[in-house]
Amino acid sequence: MSDERNEKLNGLRELLLLQAEQERMGLLEKARREAENLAREQGERIAREEELVLREAASRAESIRRRQVMSAEREKTADARRLQNRLMTEAVSMLEEEFTRLREREDYVRILAALVAEAEAALPESGGLRFRLSGTDTALGEAVEQACGELIPDVEATFDPDPAPILGGTWVSTKDGRRFVAADWRNRAHEASGDLAGRLLPML
Repeated sequence: MSDERNEKLNGLRELLLLQAEQERMGLLEKARREAENLAREQGERIAREEELVLREAASRAESIRRRQVMSAEREKTADARRLQNRLMTEAVSMLEEEFTRLREREDYVRILAALVAEAEAALPESGGLRFRLSGTDTALGEAVEQACGELIPDVEATFDPDPAPILGGTWVSTKDGRRFVAADWRNRAHEASGDLAGRLLPML
C-alpha cells in the first residue's frame, strides 16, 4: 500500500513538474515575444524621432542659410549704396568746384547775368528783380547789373549789395521779396546730381 502510494505521489510530482516546465516555457516565450515587440516599437519610435530631428535640423540649417544669404545681400546692397552716395557726394562737390572756377573766365560777369536772366524766367511778371552775389563777387555787382540790362532789357534787375552766403552764382528774388530763386553754384550742382547719377551709376 505504501509502495502504491509512493508511486502515485511520484507520478503526481512528475506531472506537476512537467506542467510547471510547460508553464515556464510558455512564460519565457511570451516574455520573449513581448520583448521583441517592445524592442521593435522602441526602435520604430526612435527612428521616427531621429527623422523628426533630422528634418528640424535641416529646416533650421536652411533657415540660417537663407538669413545669411539675405544678410549678405543686404550688406552688399548697403555697401553699393554707400559707395554710390559717396561717389555722388564727391561728384557734386567736384562740380561745385568747377562752377566756382568759372570766376577765372573773362566772361564771368556775363555768366552771372545769365543766371539772373534764367531766374527771371521762373519769376515772370515780377515787376523787377533784385539779385545778391557772394562776398567774393560783390565788387562785380554793378557790372552784372549792367549786363542784365543787356540780356533782359524789359526787366529791371537791381543789385543788392548785401552778400549772399554762397560760394558763387546768385540769389534772385522779386522786389517785394515774396518769391525767390537760388541760382548759386551749390544749388546748381545739386540740381545736376540727377544727370550725374544717370551717367555715373551705370559705370559702377
